Amino acid sequence: MMLQPCIRRLDVRSEEITTLAGLEVQGSSSGRWRDLAFDPCSGTLWLATPSALCRVHTGGQVSERVELVAGDWDQRGSVDGSGTAARFCSVVALLPVSGGRLLIADGPDLRCMDAGGAVTTLLRGCSRGCEARTPSGVLQMALLPSGEVGAVMADGSLLLIGGGDFAPATSAAATDRLLSLLAPQAAEEDGDGGGSEASSSSATALLSGAVTVRVGVRAFLAHRSVLAAGSEYFARLLAPGGRFEESGAPEVALHDADPAAFAHLLSYMYFTSLGTSSQILSTPPELLRPTAALAGRLLMGGAVAALTERLAAAATPASVLSDLAWSDAHGLTELAERLRAVAVRNRRALDPSKLQQLVRECPEQAGALLARLCSA
Repeated sequence: MMLQPCIRRLDVRSEEITTLAGLEVQGSSSGRWRDLAFDPCSGTLWLATPSALCRVHTGGQVSERVELVAGDWDQRGSVDGSGTAARFCSVVALLPVSGGRLLIADGPDLRCMDAGGAVTTLLRGCSRGCEARTPSGVLQMALLPSGEVGAVMADGSLLLIGGGDFAPATSAAATDRLLSLLAPQAAEEDGDGGGSEASSSSATALLSGAVTVRVGVRAFLAHRSVLAAGSEYFARLLAPGGRFEESGAPEVALHDADPAAFAHLLSYMYFTSLGTSSQILSTPPELLRPTAALAGRLLMGGAVAALTERLAAAATPASVLSDLAWSDAHGLTELAERLRAVAVRNRRALDPSKLQQLVRECPEQAGALLARLCSA
């Protein structure tokens, strides 16, 4: 959250609020931060003055916390270009969109910085008024479910901007794409699946250091090193002299697992092996539970922690008790602790009948919750 002249950070787990040091605005003419935006896909926090666009490094040395990415601390203008060669007139709002791009409301113009740092002007004069925060200026932008960008104007009007391919791929499309890449469907002529199994085995033989993981009707071909590094379960299973080697089986089978959930976890393993794990954030809401349950089963601590954050954030007073019962059934102790905290904060809105159901189905969780409620 931005409270001039500083940036405050809320830890949703501990509810502790801290101030980020080292975020002083440089230059003589900028004065104050104008807007901030977080890109969950890249994990990047963006800050802007009227003439400068900056990336914030929340870790590391305080002296290196703010990185000037585009524009200039003092010089203003409306010049397209790469990085610090670009110039901004009066930045008032930021919006991360698909493809690592950042939309910038700059005076009356809509501009865009791509993932490589190149700034271009998309629309000139689309938001009337050149000075920031005037009765005709932009206050805030948001990506709408329709894929259009909505800009709230200071005079209360709403400006809709479409045709820019701003929205990310739908969750269903993204999951289907992952499945098609990581576990292609067997050809129909394979009949009862024998051909698929044979081709999978031959592919495994051809690809050194690979193993086939069978999840439902899908066969995932993956590198042993990636599986072992990303999952303690696979590390033990695939170790020399481990159960997989002793069994002589042609593939690893994950019974009763969701192929779509495993596709997201396998993607997470590969992204982690490359030094980034932000891809786990793209798991669609309807797959959060099965993916978290499978991550716990595969002993993937990092994935469980990331998914716990999303599941806890999605809990509501109406759902938190059933969420608590589900987390208990799947052994997700950290999530259960987070959900108990949610229930305590919303204790006046809890459904008594669901609390009684929790007592019957999960007496230990109910007892832990009641203890928290009594001490609140």
